[in-house]
Amino acid sequence: MRPEDFTKLADDVEAELLHGAMSVAILGATPTALRLLERLASTGLDRCVHGIYTATPPAAALHAPTRSLEDLVDHPIDVIAVAADADKEDLLTGALPFIQGAPKVVVAGYGHLAYRDPGYRQELDDLLVPSLANGYPNSLVHLHQCLTNAALLGLQGVVAEFGMFKGGTTMFLSRTIERLGADWPVIGFDTFAGFPARRSPLDMYDHPDCVFTDIDSVRRYLAHRRVEIVPGDIAATASRLASEDLVCTFIDTDNYTPASAAVTVVQERTLVGGAIVFDHVTGVDRFRYTLGERMAARPLLSDSRYFHLHGTGVFYRQR
Repeated sequence: MRPEDFTKLADDVEAELLHGAMSVAILGATPTALRLLERLASTGLDRCVHGIYTATPPAAALHAPTRSLEDLVDHPIDVIAVAADADKEDLLTGALPFIQGAPKVVVAGYGHLAYRDPGYRQELDDLLVPSLANGYPNSLVHLHQCLTNAALLGLQGVVAEFGMFKGGTTMFLSRTIERLGADWPVIGFDTFAGFPARRSPLDMYDHPDCVFTDIDSVRRYLAHRRVEIVPGDIAATASRLASEDLVCTFIDTDNYTPASAAVTVVQERTLVGGAIVFDHVTGVDRFRYTLGERMAARPLLSDSRYFHLHGTGVFYRQR
């Protein structure tokens, strides 16, 4: 738990005790539980702690009684302090059958909101070249979810990526497909020659840090993966997909002209149950000038075959 979140947790517990609550149960034998005990001891409020309630007994003795979750049945409690962030829902779910009445529950932090698929985290940790699918915070999460859903539906086709850069996201897509037990090849597109000359006022993005021209290193990195690399101007090469059934397409071109060329092809070729995911339909801060990629997605907003959830880059093919 982050220090600022722990402070909020401890402040709220103390406030409850100073306003009449007489008993506290701490959920979870965690470092946060020990810190909370220390904080309460500094003001003498630790006398109100009935114990630390946990599903798994700790290996070492703690400075408070350690009880099982089932013991909550025998101890009327005024306040339950959840001494965890990411795992708070699991702790509450385990304790809920044994909690008597409706005591005040004190929580802190937002770690429980994180995407927690273990395979997703493993693939990210194993990437030698990091993925820069970061146009908005959940770009990679949504790609992983779209691929997972397509696998559950048993879709058969290919996965496409427009804008490969150094191949980090390409590798993530390929390894995720393998982990899912699917056999979809990945077809990746990039100029590998920098941003083309502006062909539309909406081709506004040309940051030099987003230019990578060493296609040979990308080929070496992706060797032995089921990846086809299509170099060249995407406006000319996107037609490579004209006869492919598309399971998922990731568009990260930053600019209007290549994104529009991609949409022209993939809008028709995406399978029902598949998705088109943009890196820059949403996003703030340094992505002001990727507006052209967002505007290239506008035809999908008026296409009833696709469902777009606001604030995401995902267009789901629903029919």
